Amino acid sequence: MRRLSFACIPAYLVGVAALFMATPALSAKALHHKPKAAAAKADAPAPKSDDEPAAKPSDELPPAPDSKASVESEAPPAQEAKAPIEAEPKPELEAKAVLKPDQELGRNDDEALGRRERLRLAGGHTEVGVSASVGIGSRHFSYSDPIGKFPRPYNLRVAPMASFGLEAYPLATSNVPALRDLGFVGHLSRAFAVDSKTPDGAKLQTSWTRFGGEIRERLIVPGPHTLELGVSAGADASYFVLSTNAKIPALLPTARAVSLRLGFDARLLVAWRLSLLIGGAYLDTTSPGEIYDRFRHPHVAAVDGDFGCAVALMPGFEGELTGRYTRYFATFKPVVGDANVAGGALDEQVQFGFGVRYAH
Repeated sequence: MRRLSFACIPAYLVGVAALFMATPALSAKALHHKPKAAAAKADAPAPKSDDEPAAKPSDELPPAPDSKASVESEAPPAQEAKAPIEAEPKPELEAKAVLKPDQELGRNDDEALGRRERLRLAGGHTEVGVSASVGIGSRHFSYSDPIGKFPRPYNLRVAPMASFGLEAYPLATSNVPALRDLGFVGHLSRAFAVDSKTPDGAKLQTSWTRFGGEIRERLIVPGPHTLELGVSAGADASYFVLSTNAKIPALLPTARAVSLRLGFDARLLVAWRLSLLIGGAYLDTTSPGEIYDRFRHPHVAAVDGDFGCAVALMPGFEGELTGRYTRYFATFKPVVGDANVAGGALDEQVQFGFGVRYAH
């Protein structure tokens, strides 16, 4: 038998034989691992050829989710550019921001008010003033050309008195020149522990009260010697009442006199803290009182004078020494046969007092 030599076989035949012999082994290996390869094949998408048309979705498949939702679920959310976040205002800052204009307005109002107050006080335009004093009072009543024993004089030498005064200018803080100096003035004086007796020694129950109220307009002239002028109009009353249970052969000079008062006053700063006070008034008596009703056709009038001085003790406070003199004069027209006959009467009332005054 003829032996074949591998050297005589062409090279390409050797390659074909080797490929043929290796094919069964590769097939067995592929069959042995077929499930795994199928799974891998199912997972991996089959390559599409250029000529193959695009696959159409089946009607049985569920609808594709929204592209935006799919992108959002599959892809991690991109970091969005954050707008600058404004810091939330704190409540305290908000309150301050809201109240700032009002506070500024209130501060301006307070400053303006304080400025007006300083100017008002520096100019002497007081808004409210109160005074209190203690002192003495006296009264002397006499007749002119008396006939008979009944018209007898009366004299009250000294009686302790307490006095109070009040003045108010409601519009003093305004800028209206006339109205800011228009105000009201009132006074009250009362005697206490009064002891009266007749020349025969009979005791008389005595009470004495003086009071009044006026509308006053003031004019202040500034300068190194400040001058304050005032005019007033109002009412004034003097109630002097005498009574006794004993029989007295004389007329008791009881008088409840009410008068219309027209007056003026002045206050001048002389030097340092010393000021002089002076004033006068005319009293038109509208109700003269009981003693004058005992005579025929009485006509009663009076003049009133005030005087004194004041020393400033501290801002707003001052000490005062004051006096007042009131002179009532009356005329009668008697005829023959009248029970009480006199040509007229004179009633003098005097007060002195020392006290304090506060003005703002």
